[in-house]
Amino acid sequence: MDPKARIFFDDNGYYVERSLFSQDEAAEIRDHFMEMRTEGEKPGDHGGDPKKGEADPLNKFPRFINMQKWDAKTDAWQSDPRFISIASALVGDEVNLCQTMLYFKPPGSRGQGLHQDNQYIRQYPIIAAWLALDRCDKANGQMIIVPGSNKFGILPVQHADMAASFTPGETVMPVEAQEVGIDMDPGDVLFFGGFTIHGSYANETTDRFRRVFIAHYFAENLETLPEDLSTSMAGLSSK
Repeated sequence: MDPKARIFFDDNGYYVERSLFSQDEAAEIRDHFMEMRTEGEKPGDHGGDPKKGEADPLNKFPRFINMQKWDAKTDAWQSDPRFISIASALVGDEVNLCQTMLYFKPPGSRGQGLHQDNQYIRQYPIIAAWLALDRCDKANGQMIIVPGSNKFGILPVQHADMAASFTPGETVMPVEAQEVGIDMDPGDVLFFGGFTIHGSYANETTDRFRRVFIAHYFAENLETLPEDLSTSMAGLSSK
């Protein structure tokens, strides 16, 4: 890891470690989950609109979550020392697993409204490790980050446009927020904190997936964020 990575992470809320995994390793993970997706429904599948049938690509490729509970390979990958050591160094504490996810993002699929992970997970600090399994760029819906948003604190939420986002909520964006797209190659890992605003736009290609493996980690020493429906995605249904 770059010796200046912690400084960059503290200033910007994210850090990219290039080629942390080899392209062969990324392909192995990608192929494993593609095979698992063909097996049918899994616990926690989420993302598609049943009313649209085959017109919504996410009906065929919904997101996986907490695969470590039923897949031994996921449990091994999330505990890889490369993830753990960098996540620990960036957050400044030992880390423990919060959850795993696998996003398929097939051609033509929606993105996800820009948000903070702590608008879903009410414990702080947390850190995500976002492993690219395909080339990620603007055309296929790369990750969007708002640099420095880790310093904004926890922000209000609002309903997202479900024609553009497969999740119903998004952050109320501060006036000073500036979005940056993160180009990534298979094997690159993007680390970001729980207050960092991030999300993505649609995959506008006709033939390219944007698959990613994600592990979220809790810091060993946690605090619980105050219950506040205005800053919690759980509160949207109450508005």
